[in-house]
Amino acid sequence: MVSTVLLVLAASLSPSPQASAPAAPSIVYFPQTGHHVSEPFLSFWLQHGGIRIFGYPVSEPVVDAASGLTVQCFERARFEHQPGCGPSCEVMLTRVGALLTEGRTEPAFAPLVRDPYANSAPDRRYFPETGHELAYGCKRFWEQYGGLAVFGFPISEEFTEVDATGQAFTVQYFERARFEWHPELAGTPYEVQLGLLGASLALREGIATDPVGRQEGVAEYSPELFKRAFRMPILMYHQVGESAGRYRIPLWKFEQQLDRLLAHGYTTITMSQMFDALLRGGPWPEGPVAITFDDGSPGQWQAAMAFNARGMVATFFVVPGRSGLSHEQIRALAEQGHEIGSHSLNHPNLRLVADGQLWAEVSLSKARLEEIKGRPIRYFAYPGGEYDSRVIAAVQAAGYDGALAAWGGTRCSPERRWAEPRVEVSGLISLEQFGWYVEQF
Repeated sequence: MVSTVLLVLAASLSPSPQASAPAAPSIVYFPQTGHHVSEPFLSFWLQHGGIRIFGYPVSEPVVDAASGLTVQCFERARFEHQPGCGPSCEVMLTRVGALLTEGRTEPAFAPLVRDPYANSAPDRRYFPETGHELAYGCKRFWEQYGGLAVFGFPISEEFTEVDATGQAFTVQYFERARFEWHPELAGTPYEVQLGLLGASLALREGIATDPVGRQEGVAEYSPELFKRAFRMPILMYHQVGESAGRYRIPLWKFEQQLDRLLAHGYTTITMSQMFDALLRGGPWPEGPVAITFDDGSPGQWQAAMAFNARGMVATFFVVPGRSGLSHEQIRALAEQGHEIGSHSLNHPNLRLVADGQLWAEVSLSKARLEEIKGRPIRYFAYPGGEYDSRVIAAVQAAGYDGALAAWGGTRCSPERRWAEPRVEVSGLISLEQFGWYVEQF
């Protein structure tokens, strides 16, 4: 009877076979405009909105004479390759909005001088960096589709502009984009659209936009080529120590769980490994599982020793404003092969704080941890699992590469890059329940 139970438990904890999906292509062809897109521009295009935000390519990659950088024009943007800049800034967007409006003197481009706090409201935000406001539909679009990282700061107020066809639009310019309001599409995803500034810049600078033939062996673009989603248990822990509770697990029980994972063929990976596989088709071990700790409580150092003794790795999301781990311990964790991420500066509910505090929580926590660690901080975990489109926009603008929710299951996909799900592991569950979470949840 005992042997039967052990066999059942072993089966429940053994890694299920990973389906081997074909690798996504590194170059594709768009017959709509007759141009190719290849890496690293392809990944950036896919991960930041694709056709919806940037449109189709209107040129092949070329070397910009002024900067010496490789650039490529899309209908609504121009991409720049910044070699050696690192994963978070290898591809940058040209300030097409600023370039194409240089010298314009209409009243809408004149900076406003206002108190950013006195004039803040849920549907309105003032940017002292450029002296312009963002409100209502444009503000929602800006926050939902990339914020500062994609569009930059506003450089005008909303105003009426007549395009080359003689049609009048309400528009607002940003450093890297022009928003156009289409009231006839109110209530649809296309109420706010982006102007064709990338195509306009290509025309102004004489960049060749004539269609080219498809290269031999290159596939035509289809979203089906890039569907990459898989079951990936990302386990979430908090405190380590006695006595057991929802957010506290005794060290002996935690070590039992680690031993079970090892005994049944699981391999722990960091968030960098997980996102690299998810977004770029990176290498994927057999039986992957990610273990994360939130807050940076003192007992997590004991957990790290348990990992090290077993050759396992984890990701620690630290709150530098109130961490129970010392600077020396945080540096040591990184040197031991573990990953350090940010869990905000002081762990507030980010959905409820003002814009200024939100920015400080996501950006200063990153800066402080980078100063401690001496390396980039790439990933963020939302404190309390609280986030919305405004919070996501701030995390993107601060330069993170991805973010984690607190709950949500085990199905990871590129579409959930800014809120990948995790599984909470309570200190109260049995070893059998732990096995179910890892394999079946």
